[in-house]
Amino acid sequence: MLRVTYRTLHNWESGRIQVPYAAFKLLHILTGYELPSDAWRGWRFSGDALWSPEGKKFTAPDLNYLSLTFAMANQWRLEREEKRKSGLPPERSNLLPFVRPKNGRKKNSSIG
Repeated sequence: MLRVTYRTLHNWESGRIQVPYAAFKLLHILTGYELPSDAWRGWRFSGDALWSPEGKKFTAPDLNYLSLTFAMANQWRLEREEKRKSGLPPERSNLLPFVRPKNGRKKNSSIG
């Protein structure tokens, strides 16, 4: 992975020469041990997947449209801010918020 000679590798493993920090850090990244910054603490690569600190697995197909999703969310946020600044009333949504019944059970929808 590091494109060093067998002799260099042997010297590192035997302790004759200290492994350069950059090589050590790169090996940790390339082997899935860690990612390069505190912002990525807890995230790791294993096989063909990126794992979150919560143990959620993300594969390449899972992430294919992630940038598009972020761009759409950002556009939606900008449009909402623009409407708010212009003083226009917010549009009514046909989406109903989730409401949990007070007793924690589903309401009986049958008539009778």
